[in-house]
Amino acid sequence: MKDLRALLIDCRIELRKLARDFQKSELCERLDLAIQQASNATLPPPPGETAIEATHAPPSEKAQTVSQVALAWQTAARDLKFSDPAIHARLGEKVMRLLGAKTLADPANEILQLEGMVKAAEARIAELEKAIKSQEVERDALLGALAQAAPKLKDGGDRLAVGLARVAWLKTEAGKADNGAAPARRAPEPQDTVPTPDLLQAAAAGAATLSKEQREWCVGEAMVVTGFQFTPVELIEKGDAAMARLILEARKGG
Repeated sequence: MKDLRALLIDCRIELRKLARDFQKSELCERLDLAIQQASNATLPPPPGETAIEATHAPPSEKAQTVSQVALAWQTAARDLKFSDPAIHARLGEKVMRLLGAKTLADPANEILQLEGMVKAAEARIAELEKAIKSQEVERDALLGALAQAAPKLKDGGDRLAVGLARVAWLKTEAGKADNGAAPARRAPEPQDTVPTPDLLQAAAAGAATLSKEQREWCVGEAMVVTGFQFTPVELIEKGDAAMARLILEARKGG
């Protein structure tokens, strides 16, 4: 049977050389079937069955051996050599690289490794989320303490900016208390026409409101620092916070 199988394979090779598109013909299919039958006939019969039954009965899917699978791949690769030489060459190069590496990884092991990496990443993400929540709790507690320490400054849209304004106000009040100039605590809203830097910071954060005189001064100052790009009406429409930010940004740039 081995000699017959080898003869059939040689015949198929020679016919492919002579006939174009031989692999698409019915004769090629018949030769492939005959080669497969000859290969199955050379295998030992399963236990409890006679050699004649093993020859005539086709093997079931569960009875496929490693040799049969390897033979099927060999046959498919040989067919590919004639039908698509480029793909066959690329496949051969990859096989040689794998054999040269001598580390053929089992796909099942790769899947297990990837699952382990995913679990580790999920655990890391859970730790980061826990740390973020802890920081948020600490931030809220700190901002709440600042709100209690400086209740005269109202809350604005930007909680962090309001908190910084409250810190600046507390520092100013602490300095006044040390110097004995102003023992009574009050909000940073002086009655002077020109607002202080602390008041501008608080107004920019939305934590303080300018008086009429201070607003008029800020309108003129904002017109000057912006090069008269806005009219007084436009600046008033923008609001105290916008005018205060324009003045502070101009002072930083200067």
